[in-house]
Amino acid sequence: MKSSNATKFIIILLILAGALFLLYPTYQFNSMDDKAKDELRVNNQKEFFALKEKTINLGLDLQGGMYVILEVDIKELLDELAKNKTPEFTDALNETAKAVEEEDLDFISVFNDKLNERDLNIARFYYSAERRDEGEVLSYLRDQSKEAVQRSLEILRNRVDQFGVSEPIIQKQGESRIIVQLAGVDDPTRVRALIGKTALLEFRLLKDNVVSAQTIEKINNYINSKISPIDTLAVAADDETDSDTTTTSVEKMFGIDSAKIAQTDDAVPDSVSSLFEPNLFFLNPNDRQTVLVPVDKEEKFRRILALPEIQAIISAEAGNAEFLWGSKPMNFNEAYLPVYLVNKHTELTGSTITDAAPRSADPNDPNAAIGSYEVTLNLDDSGSRTFARVTGANIGKRLAIILDDKVYMAPNISVKVTGGRARITGINDMEEARDLSIVLKAGALPAPVNFIGERTVGPSLGQDSINAGSYSAMLGLILVVIFMVIYYRFSGLVADIALVLNIVFILAVMAYFHATLTLPGIAGIILTMGMSVDANVLIFERIREELRRGKTVRASLDLGYEKALITILDANITTFIAGLVLYTFGTGPIQGFALTLMIGIAASMFTAIFVTRVIFNFILEKKKSIKTLSI
Repeated sequence: MKSSNATKFIIILLILAGALFLLYPTYQFNSMDDKAKDELRVNNQKEFFALKEKTINLGLDLQGGMYVILEVDIKELLDELAKNKTPEFTDALNETAKAVEEEDLDFISVFNDKLNERDLNIARFYYSAERRDEGEVLSYLRDQSKEAVQRSLEILRNRVDQFGVSEPIIQKQGESRIIVQLAGVDDPTRVRALIGKTALLEFRLLKDNVVSAQTIEKINNYINSKISPIDTLAVAADDETDSDTTTTSVEKMFGIDSAKIAQTDDAVPDSVSSLFEPNLFFLNPNDRQTVLVPVDKEEKFRRILALPEIQAIISAEAGNAEFLWGSKPMNFNEAYLPVYLVNKHTELTGSTITDAAPRSADPNDPNAAIGSYEVTLNLDDSGSRTFARVTGANIGKRLAIILDDKVYMAPNISVKVTGGRARITGINDMEEARDLSIVLKAGALPAPVNFIGERTVGPSLGQDSINAGSYSAMLGLILVVIFMVIYYRFSGLVADIALVLNIVFILAVMAYFHATLTLPGIAGIILTMGMSVDANVLIFERIREELRRGKTVRASLDLGYEKALITILDANITTFIAGLVLYTFGTGPIQGFALTLMIGIAASMFTAIFVTRVIFNFILEKKKSIKTLSI
């Protein structure tokens, strides 16, 4: 028996140690001031985000930010898709918009009814070889509406990436609305401007290998001129001992002698000089037109590219060009972000694309890899002529597909493309092809997005929420602790120990999953505190009953836990199921409340049944002759 109880004690201590270990990053991160966080983000971005991902994320209501409700303008979408419009068509569309605004109705169904009232067939305005009757047209319009919302989601995600917001929430609500929650954003004006603008899809040519290499070499020389020779020699020594690498440093590639770096007389401010260090970027060994930047160096390299001296180098070596970041990281033993030197001149915009569709690659195409995928593009007459001219004049060069200043792909131009149809080949999977088609169509058929509602939570209000929630939780905890000690004496103290452990375990699990803590989540924790104590009340009352019947302390404990177990399980399981339903079908704050509630129920079952029993068993082993129990 002693051995069994000792093992259980060890299990509890190990779980507690693990919980404290999981909570330490949250304590470490929140104990840093804003200046320290910013310095860590700039100097070691990889470490910053690694630490951030191990913490409990604070929701919009706790750290401030913006909550925006957007609605895709289906009216404008239908108006833009229509052909041969008449005044009756416009009147029906306007009436539909008013009717839908007053009641929650299906826009397309109401619009069709309004046209029928005027003896107009909807197929008349959306007719094509593929759509000949009313049913086919209605199905087409519903598909276009869904795609418009999906494309808007993609655009908004690209916008939010520019903020560097941690754990943004961007989700569809209903048929045409989108919810955007940006926790920690303190510039509402910029958010409104950025979210509201139209997506910019461009096709631009990459600079060739020679120009790219010369520009990169000049930039590297400038960076090395700002690094002390000691630091450079240390990195060179490390490079000599590390022969197992899949990337080639720019210093080695261009044969630059690190020990003979020419020092410049230009004074560099401390805020800028801290940016310069060796190996900030590399050339892709398989593609000399792509610069690879380690993920943790992204912020430094962005700031370096913005320096006037670097911009002057780019202008002198590459002319009217700029560096643009790729949309996805590349992996060469570790993650790198690709950067491309691209012409500023736009050859073609997304407004000329009429359609884009993903599909499996043509098996008869000798240039297509087996099992690969592609995206087919349809261009309007103007785009077709421009695309034929650009591809015909630049065979062998690469054409970058850019959305919101991010390069999604830069395929080679192998032949002149005529007929208004083009293909983007060499895509790894259907999901990537589908995403790319959505991106391409985003610039071709933009549906206006209207601001329906907006709420800004200031950092001070968020801090007030934290203080109020923390005060409520602490006050509730103190009152429960005092009540349990007064009413159940020593046994109440045991229940209080279990209660504190319960809270620690809840927060540790949330930190492990990087869950978002919201104000309703704090309410869920407070509710869990009451449920945890409730389980102990059931157990203690059962024990009291057995003691009144003259049972020994050991027998009373055994029977008390045994008889209370079924009641505790029934109450907690039913509550857990309710929380699961709320989490599955709820959104935002409701999910936060449900998540903490479910975690709390699981933790309270462990502490109320297992932990308290181990403590009582430990006491009985130490005092075998105990006749009464303080309960």
